[in-house]
Amino acid sequence: MPGQRIFLIIENPKERIAYISLLESLGYLVDAAPDGDAADAYLTENTPDVVVADDATPDFSAVDFLKKTISEDMPVKTIILTADPVVEYAVTLMKYGAVDYLIKPVDDRQVELSIKKAMVMGASQAAEPGEPREKQSKSKNKQVQIITGNPKMEQLLSLTARVADSSASVLIQGESGTGKELFAKYLHEKSRRSDQPFIAVNCAALPENLLESELFGHEKGAFTGALTRKMGKFELANKGTLFLDEITEMQFHLQAKLLRVLQEKVVDRVGGTQSVDVDVRVIATTNRDPKAAVENQTFREDLFYRLNTIPLVIPPLRERGRDVRLLCEFFIKKYCRIDGRDVKGLTDEAAAVLYNHGFPGNVRELENVIHRAVLLAETDVIRPHDLLMDIGDSPAPPMDVNTPESAVDMASGSLKEMEQKMIFKTLDQTEGNRTHAAKILGISVRTLRNKLNEYKEQT
Repeated sequence: MPGQRIFLIIENPKERIAYISLLESLGYLVDAAPDGDAADAYLTENTPDVVVADDATPDFSAVDFLKKTISEDMPVKTIILTADPVVEYAVTLMKYGAVDYLIKPVDDRQVELSIKKAMVMGASQAAEPGEPREKQSKSKNKQVQIITGNPKMEQLLSLTARVADSSASVLIQGESGTGKELFAKYLHEKSRRSDQPFIAVNCAALPENLLESELFGHEKGAFTGALTRKMGKFELANKGTLFLDEITEMQFHLQAKLLRVLQEKVVDRVGGTQSVDVDVRVIATTNRDPKAAVENQTFREDLFYRLNTIPLVIPPLRERGRDVRLLCEFFIKKYCRIDGRDVKGLTDEAAAVLYNHGFPGNVRELENVIHRAVLLAETDVIRPHDLLMDIGDSPAPPMDVNTPESAVDMASGSLKEMEQKMIFKTLDQTEGNRTHAAKILGISVRTLRNKLNEYKEQT
């Protein structure tokens, strides 16, 4: 299921980079940690769909990790890699909820199939001997943090808290990157369903034929490749919350089926003959104007009104100037903890660059800018050149007497020279991983490859 997030806990840099490249080529979002401490820091802030962990990773115990996922009700599925196949060890891992146990060296096809298997299973449901597995299937959400000092956002949070405990559908509107999913999780956390599943589906990431099966499930033999019965996301979210991201991208005929589920509270599996009762609170989001979609006849009017029982409209970051500094402080602390850096804050010049930027990508863009700045900062404060804003187009950052020697060198010369130095520096930071370097630089992998080819021709 492309678009879902995989977290790797692997020490060996070559293996880690190889897995990242493989999984990203399959369409997954991938994060990684080189040791147990970095993994713990990441997991305090994030909940990936699948964890792939090498049991030889320093400061990491596979069994202890699996026990932790049980004790803290972490809704993750775990695959363990090992170079020491021992039957008793494998049994212990499976007992504590490992989805799979792969013996190294593992070929790419094995990894791909194992992750696909994990994706269609429920979250880790292992239990101590004698404890019912059903009890473990209910996920406890981590405390959701929405950082703001903006009056409009504070009013929106107040409204969200007031309606959270209802069963009414919610439609969250806002530009990409404003935090729509965060608000959905906040709603779930504040509701009486908070100890039940929170299941997310990106309606834009899956093709039409897969989305129908993904949402409503299918019976064995319903279509070619349907080898077993599969529960859809509505059934998996029963008693909890179903989050439908980018709802206006859903195909028109599926909208009618979704409307029936919302009205009748029953699901018809693909190829099924009997309806299945479900009790699900639906939260949907869109970055488009749903009324315009209705007028263009790409979105059903009756579905719009059904979902829009409680409308929430999140303002873009450019209308929340005060939040920029608050979010910067939050993200600096977050990525210092994850990446083991010691950055204290921003210079006034760097803050001014951020305040003057329109942030079309909103909070998500700001987070990416701060993440790479934390990685690239050569002192304990972030300076303008660390932000790497609009590479190749922005003027060189101003120098001052406190600028370190390497930064002076970076700022001197032509824009092309500055760009080339920053690209090589970032590749060095990522141990040559072009995909990760491109993410930090804010450019595509193709652009990075073209730049490197251009530099080769110059030598």
